[in-house]
This record gives sequence, C-alpha cells and structure tokens, in this order.
Amino acid sequence: MRLIDFNLSTIDLHPALRLYWEHDGQQTPVIDLQTENHQLRLLTGAGRPLTLDQLRTRSQQVDPQTALFVAQDPPQRLYGYRLVPHQILFG
Repeated sequence: MRLIDFNLSTIDLHPALRLYWEHDGQQTPVIDLQTENHQLRLLTGAGRPLTLDQLRTRSQQVDPQTALFVAQDPPQRLYGYRLVPHQILFG
C-alpha cells in the first residue's frame, strides 16, 4: 500500500483513531514513523499509539508514492488495514 492510497481511503475517518499493527493475533501499537530507502516504516512497540492525525502530520513531507512497511528485519510491506472501534489495524 502506498501512502497516497492510505491517505485517500482514510480521508473521511475520525482523526483520533489509534493505529495498531495486527500480527499473529496480537495488536501492537504504532508508536513512531521512519523513512528509509523510499519506504515509510511504522515503528511498533510498547507505548502510546499514534493517531491517524499524527500519522498524517508526520508524513506530510514524505513522497505520496512511498510504500508503507512495518519496521522489522526485514521490513514487512503493508497491503491494507481494517477498522475496529476506535482503531485502525494494519495487517
């Protein structure tokens, strides 16, 4: 999924939705962003999850064609998300 696709598909969603990554049945908060090698990497871990509005604000200067990844070794490409009450779950 590219940043522009994510932004266009979430334009009408509430900006306070919290961001999580869902993997193997576990939900881990997205706590920060990192750009590297034409990738926007979502950093996960313990802490307060970013909101949709914070992601938009922090990624304003990033090329809209940049692909979204979860920061792992190696980085895992994100292909979509789903909505649950008060959350966006990347998967």
